Amino acid sequence: MTDEPVAPRRGPGRPPKDIPKVEPKTWNMKAKPNWEEYGATDDEATPDRLRIDRSLFPEGMDLVWVTNSVFGQPMPDRRQVFEKRGWTPVHQTDFDGQFNGMFMKKDDPGEITVDGSVLMARPVEISEKARQVDRRAALNQVRLKEQSWRAGDIGTTLDSRHESALTSNRINRTIERLDIPEK
Repeated sequence: MTDEPVAPRRGPGRPPKDIPKVEPKTWNMKAKPNWEEYGATDDEATPDRLRIDRSLFPEGMDLVWVTNSVFGQPMPDRRQVFEKRGWTPVHQTDFDGQFNGMFMKKDDPGEITVDGSVLMARPVEISEKARQVDRRAALNQVRLKEQSWRAGDIGTTLDSRHESALTSNRINRTIERLDIPEK
């Protein structure tokens, strides 16, 4: 055995405060480095790359991402449905260049596309009217099912028009609030 002192082992924890600071190295690059303007934000934590905060929507406009292609295979029928309903593709120069460089390389020509989806816009009034039409159609579907059930058109093992069924069978409808997170 030797009489040399053994340095104590350090456990996990903070490093000593006297660590010398290293001066950042400068790099010779043709393009201006992007990291000089980089500042980590909470937006990077979200896995949703297509998320656009509502506060960034142009005033009076509604935005939606529409499938343009899947694994490189064009989907013109899917896109056409949206275009017939008033949705128009957004270019980087639209809305005073508000989205220029947000999803694509800055000043790239053409529509704003990400992973086979294209950004589209239409006036909020048209979107509200479309929501009302969708709601009416959904309520009509419920009414049709109720009428079918009352008339006995839906396959039940008992006669829904029997006097005992008429006095005890009830259709209860409730409309419950479903919380949808803001985008």
